[in-house]
Amino acid sequence: MTFLHAVWSIVVWLSGFVLQISVALVCLPLMLFVPFEKLQGGWPSTVVGFIPLLTRSKRTIHWDQGFEPKRISVFVANHTSMLDGHIAIHALPHPFCGVENASHLAIPGYGWLMRMANAIPIPKGVGRIDAVKDAARERASRGISVLAFPEAHRTMNGQLRPFRRGAFIMARDAGLPVVPFAIAGMYQVFPKGTWIVRPGHFEVYIGPTLETAGKTDDELEVLAAECSRIITEWCERRETVNPDPLLQTSRPGNRDALPNHRAGLAPVTPES
Repeated sequence: MTFLHAVWSIVVWLSGFVLQISVALVCLPLMLFVPFEKLQGGWPSTVVGFIPLLTRSKRTIHWDQGFEPKRISVFVANHTSMLDGHIAIHALPHPFCGVENASHLAIPGYGWLMRMANAIPIPKGVGRIDAVKDAARERASRGISVLAFPEAHRTMNGQLRPFRRGAFIMARDAGLPVVPFAIAGMYQVFPKGTWIVRPGHFEVYIGPTLETAGKTDDELEVLAAECSRIITEWCERRETVNPDPLLQTSRPGNRDALPNHRAGLAPVTPES
């Protein structure tokens, strides 16, 4: 079985690489006329969001009743695998960008893709927080949300690391709420330290929209702990705190195309 997993893993890596590069090559000339955030949410996101399914895993997306999908937000997620960003591309209902160490954007290939996707670089030294919050505010002015991993690194054992408060300060100072974004099951599919993928069932929970406005730094520490608790509890129970979550399987699409009434998002079965 390990041999078969290894063979299929090669297929996954090659296919994922080809799909990502193909999307980038098609989008680059289009970006001369259309901003990337206008493309995101359409077919490029559908293609990139399909890559985690190459692992032959099932996918289920849960939206909490308290989630406000039309609001630009900072999504704070647990970091389980290299495919977390791809999972978010499928699950989130509108364009978003990631937060990366500035050195990552200098990596040939990967860095170019991240720059194309409006990634926010985290510089070193004095003034880094101001630079990040200014960038987040600029992205928000263009209708772009932010995805951040407050743990800073992928988990080594499937458990959450402590959440750092930088993402929460960024959200408050940029005038944005935060949303807990939990990924469960992906650590079993593609953990850090191996290139071999194994089929499984990964689930995503998009939690309630939580306000940051007016909070002190100490209160943001409490908010960070609360987001960590929400994510941890959901990952352990594989269910939302709200007993009646809304489920999604197809890409939600552009923010403007979302229904005004949450009742329009009908429950559906997991993807296979």
